[in-house]
Amino acid sequence: MQNQTMSDFPESSTLNLNTTPPPIETPTEQQYPSIRRFKFHGDAMEYFGIWIVNILLTIVTLSLYAPWAKVRRLRYFYGNTEFFRRRFDFTGIPTKILIGRLIALGIYAAFSISSQYSGIATLVGFVLLYMAVPWLIRATMRFTARNSKFGNSRFYFDGTTKESYKVFFLSIAIYFFSLGIFAPVAIWLYKKYYISHLYAGQLEFKLHADWPAYMSAVYIPIFMSIGVMIGFGIIYFSIVGAIAGFSPQMVMIGVFAIYAIAGLFIYPLSAARIFITTWNNTTVGHSQFKTDCNQWRYAWIIASNWIAKILSIGLLSAWAAIRIHKYQVESMSLVLHDDPDQMMNLAQQDHSALAEEISDIFDLDISL
Repeated sequence: MQNQTMSDFPESSTLNLNTTPPPIETPTEQQYPSIRRFKFHGDAMEYFGIWIVNILLTIVTLSLYAPWAKVRRLRYFYGNTEFFRRRFDFTGIPTKILIGRLIALGIYAAFSISSQYSGIATLVGFVLLYMAVPWLIRATMRFTARNSKFGNSRFYFDGTTKESYKVFFLSIAIYFFSLGIFAPVAIWLYKKYYISHLYAGQLEFKLHADWPAYMSAVYIPIFMSIGVMIGFGIIYFSIVGAIAGFSPQMVMIGVFAIYAIAGLFIYPLSAARIFITTWNNTTVGHSQFKTDCNQWRYAWIIASNWIAKILSIGLLSAWAAIRIHKYQVESMSLVLHDDPDQMMNLAQQDHSALAEEISDIFDLDISL
């Protein structure tokens, strides 16, 4: 065998003892922020079965079944809402909703009875009725939050009764002294009170919008609707006046049409803008909610839902509910600035060690 030298080997096989080994490549970490969207899996025909049974049983039981109907409805909508491969759930007990409604009805009955005896009794009953409202609102918020779950994570509301009364009386004062002009500020106060005291485990929600944002959300549609009504009125009465004259019937039709346009324009568009303003300015932990909801499509869905329910004598209510909820949910996303697994771990931790102790008889639901 002939002797081989190093030069006889190909260059690619030459062993270089002076070179350092290449660094071991590690997988790159996921870059944040990342965006996760919400999904809704509900179906109108499926929900119609739940809805019609709820209606019939509520009628047969003289509304005593209403709390059970509400729990079934919420469980359906929660259970079909998905985020990050996890579903929501509602664990409310119908008897607590029934107790809350009985308390509310009892207060109302006491007010009605007292009003039949004297003016002073009526005044006292009226004051007591409204003095109970902030406490009942806060109790409902706590009940709804504590019985709402996301996967294994339970929500929690830590707003106090004192803060509820403060928001309530401040809203009344703003409405009274501004002659209703600053009424949207009351919407902002209650949104901020609820969202900024809400937790998913240790994850805190915050509403960062200010009150002018809610003023513009309400008043821009109002100003736009005024322009539309003026334009429609000029065109309508010009045409009618030229063709048929200003008969009382034609004038009434025109006035009705103007109010119908306002009704189908102001509230749906205001609701859309409030929804967008709220969720584009809400955070949970370090992550930001976003919605790509289109205000015009949202308003159209609400307005057309009204028309559909009226024309169907209410039979399309289930379809309308699924339609608006699906659009709301699927327009939503969460811009994650944290590792989602770490967020889930925080969300699964109790807000307080006393969280289970706080669930008492004062967590009620009075919604009717």
